[in-house]
Amino acid sequence: MKKLDVAGSWPALVTPFNDDDEVDYDILRSLVDFQVENGSDGILLLGSTSEATLLSPDERTKIIDESLAAAKGRVPALVGVSASTTKQTIENARYAKDAGADGGLIVQPGYIRPSQDALYRYFKDVAEAVDLPLVIYNNPSRTGVNVEAETVARLAHLENIVALKEAGPNPYGVLRVVELTRGRLNVLCCDCPTYALIFPVLASGGKGTSNVTGSIAPRELAVISKPWENFEDVVKSRETFFTYFPLMRMMYAETNPVPLKAALNMVGANVGKPRKPLQEFSKENTATLRVTMKRLGVLDEDSYQMEFFSRQ
Repeated sequence: MKKLDVAGSWPALVTPFNDDDEVDYDILRSLVDFQVENGSDGILLLGSTSEATLLSPDERTKIIDESLAAAKGRVPALVGVSASTTKQTIENARYAKDAGADGGLIVQPGYIRPSQDALYRYFKDVAEAVDLPLVIYNNPSRTGVNVEAETVARLAHLENIVALKEAGPNPYGVLRVVELTRGRLNVLCCDCPTYALIFPVLASGGKGTSNVTGSIAPRELAVISKPWENFEDVVKSRETFFTYFPLMRMMYAETNPVPLKAALNMVGANVGKPRKPLQEFSKENTATLRVTMKRLGVLDEDSYQMEFFSRQ
């Protein structure tokens, strides 16, 4: 199995829709190009940000094919492969592997609230069935159950479980994973400000973030997410974090990816509306987001975001 070092900034891509609520694959490829040109360490496909649960099976497979073709040899890509059943998750992971994914991202099954032992068996069965690097995606708010640190530590002994993406409000849980695994897998986190995970992860030896804000500000999230190797890294990460903290807060002001799509449309990415039942960003929050982006220079005519998407 090819080794995958999941570290640094891995922004999650949105799924762009046209006015007929169909996936716009041309714009999807431009989103990959935007990340490549602006220093992201990797990209994430078919995560929460992509509205993955609102996509048809055919849309999912074509998104994989088109995105991986655009990313090949330019930036590594993780593909969300989760399903409600172990069988379907294995099938999704096999498709991602055959399509050329660098790794798979697996969240715990939603709604059924499995026990810790059942979660362990779920991840283990997939890992043993598919020769593909896998990242555990712990997202308790969306699934109703937490993957406990002790369960992650058991899974870390499997060769192709290479990283954890933590997306829950539990800094202690992250520190406990680091304590128990001792470098056997990379620990990353989401960039949700209210979870306050980034600094505990980086300070404890974690390897970065898989984030939302990097989809609109990839250069800055690459700085924030760089693993700390010296004090200069700490200072740069801290300064950039607090500069962009207001934008991060806006990215989570409503259900992901509603705010992100609004931000991308403001800079000319033309990613369309969220798919129903998700609704467009509220007028009040849209106004606040616009002010925030203007203050940070993201909406300046010569910003790298505006410059890139004006060329598309």
